[in-house]
Amino acid sequence: MCKPKFLVSRRIRATAGLSMVALLTGCAAPLSSMIATAPNRFNPLAGPDCTVPAIESVIAADQHFFVSVGPPEASLSVSIIEPENTHQPPKGTVLVVHGIYARSVWMLGPAKALSKAGYRAVLVDLRGHGRSTGKYLSFGTQEAKDLSGVIDDLERRHLVSGPIGVYGISYGATSSIHLAGIDPRVQAVVAVAPFSAMREEVPKFVKAWVPGIGWMIPETTYQQAINQAGQQAGFDPDEADATRAIRRTEAQVLLMHGTNDWIVPHRHSQRLHNAARDHSSLVLIPGHGHTVIWIDPTGEVAIRTIDWFDRWLADPADRTWDIGAEIFRRQPPCCFNFSRDDIKETTSVPTGL
Repeated sequence: MCKPKFLVSRRIRATAGLSMVALLTGCAAPLSSMIATAPNRFNPLAGPDCTVPAIESVIAADQHFFVSVGPPEASLSVSIIEPENTHQPPKGTVLVVHGIYARSVWMLGPAKALSKAGYRAVLVDLRGHGRSTGKYLSFGTQEAKDLSGVIDDLERRHLVSGPIGVYGISYGATSSIHLAGIDPRVQAVVAVAPFSAMREEVPKFVKAWVPGIGWMIPETTYQQAINQAGQQAGFDPDEADATRAIRRTEAQVLLMHGTNDWIVPHRHSQRLHNAARDHSSLVLIPGHGHTVIWIDPTGEVAIRTIDWFDRWLADPADRTWDIGAEIFRRQPPCCFNFSRDDIKETTSVPTGL
């Protein structure tokens, strides 16, 4: 849910206006439109017909192309970043998925880290975001089907090397879990600050971005708006529940969340972990909020991410680093609420945290 400042301001104004209408009229329709409408619905630069190069292809990608998905039909912008070490095949192929109202260019940091560690990183603009077409959002349900279609296309292009993993943040993290729930080709997931269920997070998100007005809207209005959003976008909001998806998958899922996240509280990751304790691990990072964990100022998220994919995707001989030593090298033990042994335990195997 990280996005440029001007887009944040515009979205806050729009949300505030629609929320006020919903509050004054008692009508859920304005909110449902805000919930369901994708940011790119009326973007003339989206899709393969636009001749302006995608920014990802200009500044970072080794390859860029569009993948047709659906129904409902959409064209997804996909960028490939190859491993830095060109003398060895990729240790695995990792899809990198952004948050809501963002685009894949904002995920170049994680993609570059994966590339440096020997993975092929696949940046995807979700439907209705960045350069991808698409009218509506579905909070992980249709996005999962789209991402599965991207994997199909990567296989046709012979761009899948090694096992498949997915890295996502916020909306993209939840979509990654939904993907693992429907596609057994996904063997490992790193989900940073995911929400567990649309019905709980949407009201929280509106209240966070529109303080005061958002809190005055009745819960019944929120739920009516969510139902109507599902009807507009053609999905069942009750299926936009990642706890169901994480139970279905056999992929190993690492959940990371900041304890100061007021946009998507860390209880969402705790709930997801409790739903699949036998194949998930939970790491709570003290003091990190929703934006800070995306920026990853200490590098802890990147370190844990590479360690997770090395553990579940790569050959043991290709392990990139010792996570415990690397984290403590970058930040002294006084800054953590756990010991070196705790770090090794919580990341080496799924645990009952």
